[in-house]
Amino acid sequence: MKYNDINIIDKLDQLQSAFFYSTKLAEAIGISRRTLLNWRQKPESISAKSRLDIDVLYCQHFLIPEWDAPKQSFEAVLLPDDMVHNEALFLPFLRRLSYGTIEIETDMAKTDFDKIIDEKKLPKNIDRQAFLEGFNAFMTHKQLWQKIVEHGEPVPITEQSIKTLHADFMRGVYDNAGFYSTKTRVMGQLEDVRTTEPEDIEEEMNRWVYKEAKSATLEAIAKAHAYFILIHPFGDGNGRVGRALVMAQCLNARLMPPVFDGENRAMYYAAMQHAMKHGRYAPLVRLFYEAAKRN
Repeated sequence: MKYNDINIIDKLDQLQSAFFYSTKLAEAIGISRRTLLNWRQKPESISAKSRLDIDVLYCQHFLIPEWDAPKQSFEAVLLPDDMVHNEALFLPFLRRLSYGTIEIETDMAKTDFDKIIDEKKLPKNIDRQAFLEGFNAFMTHKQLWQKIVEHGEPVPITEQSIKTLHADFMRGVYDNAGFYSTKTRVMGQLEDVRTTEPEDIEEEMNRWVYKEAKSATLEAIAKAHAYFILIHPFGDGNGRVGRALVMAQCLNARLMPPVFDGENRAMYYAAMQHAMKHGRYAPLVRLFYEAAKRN
């Protein structure tokens, strides 16, 4: 994404021009005006979380308006024939996909993820939960690939299969793995978006499966993803399950699944929030196509 090539201070300067007052910009980022002044003097002091917040804000103000064009058309990104049974091609892809979905939500380092996958035991300096998060992510994506691609068995997407997918990701990580939440959920990076009330989750998920489970174009899959994340049926792991459903729907349709990771995370959050708050999906659909072409 082109915003990754822009200096952090240049981003702040551009955002300053949009907000005009320093106090307004600081408030939008969630910091004090003094912190904003300190950042300009010592940009190396900006934390990883604050850099992400700046990137999301930058995407919202400068990329989303550019991408929110009506009637855009994109060429379908098909699963390459030479990738299907070639481990040298699909295994690196699966690793990227698996680490990407973890990278979006955690601070796990790529070197630690590689240790988890390669050593297949609890490496030094990695706690049990981090190990399970990394290992479960890779194995869940690999099993989806094997079932759909290698064995030619499309995955039926039902409420039960979604709960099973959640259990596969969160077993040993989250106490209620495989069960819908009974509490109100907060979306974290996606602000000002209300999730489905706990008592309505089952009905809303039934509706999601009926309307979206058989989505077979990248545009439809992107819209279905935003809808699923908006429901937020589980207490934790909704992003991982939602992105795995994207993978399953793409593979069922013989499409190349998009990869979301640290490189396009800010635009992913910005485009998702834009879709959920305003019902405008063009930026999210474009992101899905661009993320599918990265592979």
